[in-house]
Amino acid sequence: WPRPEPCPRCQEPRVWGHGFVAVYFDEYPRALFLRRYRCPVCGCVIRLRPKGYFERFQASIQRIYGSLRQRIVSGRYDLGLSRSRQRHWMCALRRQVAAALGEGFRFRLLEGFCALVKAGRVPIATRI
Repeated sequence: WPRPEPCPRCQEPRVWGHGFVAVYFDEYPRALFLRRYRCPVCGCVIRLRPKGYFERFQASIQRIYGSLRQRIVSGRYDLGLSRSRQRHWMCALRRQVAAALGEGFRFRLLEGFCALVKAGRVPIATRI
């Protein structure tokens, strides 16, 4: 795991190793041990994660996009995932697209998803 350069909260250049934590991801049968770092100034704990995952989400970006795409194109949910989880993603995506991109993207949600990812936002986050 590469050491993060500065603390994301206070920009302190030094961060200390803070051990590992077991985290479950959808695509892995067992827990992965992710490296953690701690800022000595503000106390922020930084948890690293594999590439291709949004912060605070256990499904990969590709899996989330595929699920949303299937729902939008065919009107059916992905049978391999919980329906309530997929509904949560869809509702959050609608809110994020409306808030960040406007009503013009109301019927172009997949384009909105990609635009929000390019802008560095999490398109399925519940907070705006």
